[in-house]
Amino acid sequence: MSGLTGTSVVVSPHLDDAVFSIGAAMWQATRAGHTVSVLTVLAGDEASDVSVGPWHRESGFRTAGEAAAARAAEDEAACRIVGARAQRLPYLDKDFERELDDDEVLRTVTDAVGGCDNVLLPGFPLTNEDHLWLAHLCERLDVPARIGYYAEQPYTTWRRTSPADAEPERGWQHLTVSAAAQAAKLRACRAYKSQIPLLGGMRGLLGVLSYEARLGGESVCWT
Repeated sequence: MSGLTGTSVVVSPHLDDAVFSIGAAMWQATRAGHTVSVLTVLAGDEASDVSVGPWHRESGFRTAGEAAAARAAEDEAACRIVGARAQRLPYLDKDFERELDDDEVLRTVTDAVGGCDNVLLPGFPLTNEDHLWLAHLCERLDVPARIGYYAEQPYTTWRRTSPADAEPERGWQHLTVSAAAQAAKLRACRAYKSQIPLLGGMRGLLGVLSYEARLGGESVCWT
């Protein structure tokens, strides 16, 4: 069993990582009658007036609250396209001054994924500081669900090394998806309008889809 069957939660560090990384598989699963949720851990606090850092400033935002509200709207639109339920936690990412209590975050994530059949976590290449932190935190996740990992996009495409080649011992595989699923992923990714210019524009997005098509699909592995 390699796909998303039953009830699945895709744990996303930021608002866009899950859809960019595995949006086609999510669309295909929900179209087949399965249930998928996207849990974004570092979704930000819409009530915060903390000043933004360089990344969000380049996206056109002035405060954490402004960024969180605008990006949440983008996330709702993207998740609606792939048929997933959007869940967001109000923690700030590395672009802001923050102090995160790892134990508190882990408890909240554990509660949010409770009762699902599958949990997918960021797994490769973990070059983003927030992604690496979340992956290490979730090593302590104690739930009865099947645990899997996804190749993070666009970081995997930028690396130019597939996870199956870089980490063959983990059993990485490609989720075969239809042309319709790939088209849905493209539409969903385009909903993250504030982020696309910083991730290489439409050319960068199409590069991700082309890369995945050459591999045979989005990459996942299961424990």
